[in-house]
Amino acid sequence: MANISTLQKGFFVALTLRHGAAPLDVYVGQVQEVDEHGVRITLVDWLIGAASGWDFFAPWSTIESALVGTPDHTLPFGDDAGKWQKQVEEVRAAERGVPVPA
Repeated sequence: MANISTLQKGFFVALTLRHGAAPLDVYVGQVQEVDEHGVRITLVDWLIGAASGWDFFAPWSTIESALVGTPDHTLPFGDDAGKWQKQVEEVRAAERGVPVPA
């Protein structure tokens, strides 16, 4: 199990999940709850650039890595999280031999 103090309520995260654990491999949102079972985030609505969508729960067993934005970071998290999501999708598609649209 991950160290749950690494993720705290209010942090922004881009969670990379084990392929096949959910429809997407990366979910971006703001942490709402962290416990021994996993992490719950409010998903970012990319059209408005804010965490205002549905909540998403990821069990620890499905999380492979996370890009984490804390209050100590001053850069816009959404820009980097979007790039992170795109890069993971491209790498995973290449691993499966699926062409990635340009």
